[in-house]
Amino acid sequence: MAASRLSAEVPTLDARPGFSRADTDLPDTHKDAKTVLPDTENHSSTQDDRSDKESIGSIEKYPGVAKIEALYMVFGKGAKLWVLWVSIGLLACAYALSSNTTYLYTAFATSAYGEHTVLGTISVITSIMSGVAKPFIAKLADLWSRPVAIAFGVIFYTIGYIVIAASKSVGDVAGGQVISTLGDTALSFTQTILLGDITSLQYRGLVNALVSVPYIPFAFVAGDIAEGIGAYTTVNGWRWGYGMFCIIIPAVVTPSVLILLWADRRAKKLGALSLASSTYARERVLANVNAPRKTYTAILIDYARKIDAVGLLLLGFAFGCILTPFTLSTTAIGGYKNPSLIALLVVGGILFIATIVWEWKFASHPIMPLRIFNRTFICAVGIDFMYYFSGYLSDAYWSSWLWVARDYDSKDYTYILNILTVGLCGLAVPAGLIQRYTHRFKYLQISGLCFRIIGMGLNYLSVAGNGSNAVIVSSRVMISLGGAISVISSQVASQASVPHNDLALAASILALWTSIGGAIGSAIAASVWNRRVPQMLELYVGEYYNHNATALAEIFGSIYVARAAEPRELIVKAYDEAVKPLYLAALLTSFVSLIFGAFTKNYVLDDRHNAVEDTVISMKSEDETAPEVVAAKAREAEAKAAEKLHAEGRL
Repeated sequence: MAASRLSAEVPTLDARPGFSRADTDLPDTHKDAKTVLPDTENHSSTQDDRSDKESIGSIEKYPGVAKIEALYMVFGKGAKLWVLWVSIGLLACAYALSSNTTYLYTAFATSAYGEHTVLGTISVITSIMSGVAKPFIAKLADLWSRPVAIAFGVIFYTIGYIVIAASKSVGDVAGGQVISTLGDTALSFTQTILLGDITSLQYRGLVNALVSVPYIPFAFVAGDIAEGIGAYTTVNGWRWGYGMFCIIIPAVVTPSVLILLWADRRAKKLGALSLASSTYARERVLANVNAPRKTYTAILIDYARKIDAVGLLLLGFAFGCILTPFTLSTTAIGGYKNPSLIALLVVGGILFIATIVWEWKFASHPIMPLRIFNRTFICAVGIDFMYYFSGYLSDAYWSSWLWVARDYDSKDYTYILNILTVGLCGLAVPAGLIQRYTHRFKYLQISGLCFRIIGMGLNYLSVAGNGSNAVIVSSRVMISLGGAISVISSQVASQASVPHNDLALAASILALWTSIGGAIGSAIAASVWNRRVPQMLELYVGEYYNHNATALAEIFGSIYVARAAEPRELIVKAYDEAVKPLYLAALLTSFVSLIFGAFTKNYVLDDRHNAVEDTVISMKSEDETAPEVVAAKAREAEAKAAEKLHAEGRL
């Protein structure tokens, strides 16, 4: 429901990018950092926090984390850092334009094949794919590097959009959406990880807000672009809408990937990775001795174990089997009594149980390790899970309802749809500023959740007695205000509660469960839409079409046909009555997020990277990043690692 968080220039002052520790001769974050978990009022630690500290110290630093910390030992304050941010800024702009236009085209792409009802199934599948992909992307970014994860995203994003643009059936559209979702997720999520890597807690919310600012101007031109290519009025206009980004996105991503890969290579050459991670220093020493090389099969098995490939597959198939029947129940023969749907539900349940058992008993590198699940993180997951669940209950078919039931032209229609995007991005900036100057987030988030509840109430009112422009617009404004505050607060809270080494994994778990919440909401919405819209059409306009099932199916199967169908006022009434239960359920379930919000810890948002380590974010000077200085420190770190290995009898 929130706009994707990509990248923005990091604010100046004492929280500029880079990593500084009191003792650079002892580079292992988990062993050297003074881990203190602030409570609501001070920095004293509880027994639970001390247990967290012990578990933190036992985790070795991931190569991707070491590389991103080493990157700023190479970059320093020079022009190279500005080149990096400019290139990522271009990606943010292109991605914002893509998001503001392409998500509108799916309803018209499916309608072009007379299969608009498939929209719900596509929404469920892509939500599951997006959620399950994030832990995989997190593992990819941690085990390899951030630029590798970005490059992975570009490839799948481009392939997916090519498939959609060249589609010959609704199946091609669905397949392309799944492929592009994997790439889309990799691009947006890796940018989120990068922002978490290089910003302090006091600026984390503000930077995540600033990175989405490009969404605002593009929201106002998205309607002109859609109208210009005939996305809503011509059969193939939407194809051009997807196709243009097969060229734009790769072109703007390439500079940022190249400069990040260059930084990785230079950091490795100078030995900066040994400064960022004592784990890497030990491995470098051992590699120079006579350590046997692994076979390609052994390497493949090792990486499959580290990314928890089994757990990811089990989780993805489990939720796919459980949720897909909700979207197919109205079209399958016999509904939920259909043997195929029953089989999917049973298999899904078994796979879900298998996932829990695997993660608990067998996974050596689980995608959801217990060490991450502290109280604040659990509450952040609960807030966002219910946020997305309630949001998708109403919004899965909101754009379709708006097109059919309200008489907006294509440009105004796009503007209204983009109110949520503009509000989420624009209103998040003052919310981030409040976090920066109050150094707190909890009560701000609670107020945001209250604003969102008011917006959901107005949304329900739009189909329950007052569907005026004022109610429709104000509902989107209030929902976006509440969402802007809540989304960045959950993000800051969850990242503050874990060490840097677990940042990507924590962010992925939060995103996974929010996507699952959205997928469940979408599945329920699809089930209700596919059942109630035909029922209401039969009830209100059935006699006008002599209860002709084919004619009514044509109206239901395409929002083009539904908008042009007569009698207009009864068509509108049918669609209003069909979605009313969804909007009421969305209003009621939005209160649950407020309950979770009351139980989060009100962390102090200061100049540290997170609330469980004393790692301070600061930019290194030109002298500190000079090649000879970095290389000398690296040799010293590797010498100490060799001494430790010799003492352990490993050399």
